[in-house]
Amino acid sequence: MRIPCPRRLSLQKLFSTFPEGWPGLGLVVLRLTVALSAIVQGIGTFMESPAQILSWTIGSLEALVGASLLIGFLTPIAGASASLVNLAIGVSWFMTPGERAHDRAVADFYLVVISIAITVLGPGAFSLDARLFGRREIIIPEASRRPLP
Repeated sequence: MRIPCPRRLSLQKLFSTFPEGWPGLGLVVLRLTVALSAIVQGIGTFMESPAQILSWTIGSLEALVGASLLIGFLTPIAGASASLVNLAIGVSWFMTPGERAHDRAVADFYLVVISIAITVLGPGAFSLDARLFGRREIIIPEASRRPLP
């Protein structure tokens, strides 16, 4: 008899489902959209002011969130982080004067919505989370003794 690990159970509660097939492929596309955006934003943050420690910290966190979403590792946490970062960036674009600021803010709010969808729906079957915390088959062994009458 295998006793489930309490740490695995607490992590598995973060994930709602691991859909396969077309729904799983749709979640991969959503994850790739947000992941590539986060990686590009992280690289852009590095390039803005490469000498500042805060710039390196924020850029590396964005790239880390993007990489985590790319492979589907700790997806709910990375999705929530990506939604907060994109929300902050979108609000900052609204406060910035300029002719293209509104377009950039709307694009960031689209990423917020996609990140929230990823957080709520889970990583899907095509992710590292599915391999680590996915569905398990429970095999109940035959009784070794006869049941009591």
